[in-house]
Amino acid sequence: MSASADVAIIGGGAVGCFAAYFLRQRGRSVLVLEKGAACSAASGSNFGNLRLQGRHPAQFPLALRAQAIWQDLARLAGEDAGLNACGHVYLGLGPSDQPKLAQTAAEARDAGLDVDLLSGPVARQRWPKLSPLVSGACWSRRDAIADPGRAAPVIARLAQRAGAEVLESTRAHKITPSAAGFHITGDRGLSVSCGHVINAAGAWGAEVAAALGEEVPLFAAGPPLFTLRSERGWDGPSLAAIDGTVLLRPGPGGEAVAGAFPRVKADLVSGTAPVPPDRVARGLARLAAVLPGLGRLRAGRVWSGVEGYLPDLLPVLDWSQTTPGLLHAFGFCGHGYQLAPGVGAVLAELIASGTSKTPIDAFAITRFAGGITPDAKLWHEFDPELVARFQPRRPAAAGAPPPTDPRDP
Repeated sequence: MSASADVAIIGGGAVGCFAAYFLRQRGRSVLVLEKGAACSAASGSNFGNLRLQGRHPAQFPLALRAQAIWQDLARLAGEDAGLNACGHVYLGLGPSDQPKLAQTAAEARDAGLDVDLLSGPVARQRWPKLSPLVSGACWSRRDAIADPGRAAPVIARLAQRAGAEVLESTRAHKITPSAAGFHITGDRGLSVSCGHVINAAGAWGAEVAAALGEEVPLFAAGPPLFTLRSERGWDGPSLAAIDGTVLLRPGPGGEAVAGAFPRVKADLVSGTAPVPPDRVARGLARLAAVLPGLGRLRAGRVWSGVEGYLPDLLPVLDWSQTTPGLLHAFGFCGHGYQLAPGVGAVLAELIASGTSKTPIDAFAITRFAGGITPDAKLWHEFDPELVARFQPRRPAAAGAPPPTDPRDP
């Protein structure tokens, strides 16, 4: 099969599909190459949070742009994507969590978000199922959720209805720069000619970059997640303990979705991230302690998506420095689902005009040259084997654990 397009996108997840949609709005022909089914990997198996608060400050402009598109998605797509504007609350579970909550609130307010910093008693009065363990909370009204099982197919159809050609079960084998742009070969004799390439391959994005001469320290991991049936269901906001030990959001049919850090190792060959059984038992015990008002708890389906992470917990969103015409958009560190609409809009702007109205300098691929300072959250949000190579060297006498980042998980 031979094909041509103005833009070829490697990866048909939410980032790739939103990029295809916005490029079609600018009149570009688009071909999406997806090794599996569109929006079925991390885009279809993540926690479903559309969380704004708790972002790295550099991410707020992109996240706010993305949230505005999420809020307009039903109109754009012509069908309901199941957006639930339930808000999001971070819970502090002890005095040491109060500075983290305060910084989370300050950074969110600086970005223009309407958030409330609540005392423990006020939080428990507002959400009576919470335990006295809760010492404080940070409440963000604009945050939302969108169940991936419902929203991901809508995103895939959005790109296709806009006129993008999406080739599923089609892996790109080789990307070769040419005089006219690029030549791509793929499964079943596929041969594609295009002017630009977008690397939106998610956890596999580093492989695409490396093949074109750009190495990045990406590693693959996944958050342990499970459906939750409780005696008294959860119909409140999406919530997280700021120490990462509790994740909970309402789900369809009275079945909530829960999880907890640390994240587990993912395998890029099989495309899986197995969750050890003890993680579910620990998650249930922590939920029972923090939300005793749920009553008896029972876990259902257990899963994890395969996500790409970088040691500073920021994505790569930048022009290639080795290959003109190549744009990178990968390594979103578990934030790609919420950010995807904004990323797609930015990618379309970059191809159309070379610049974007949304600042993305913090996501440059050049930041890895000469080493990078890891985010301190690595050591409590990931299994130790995943992040051991990023461990900062300390004097032998220090004996202290890595510092805790004041931002939340």
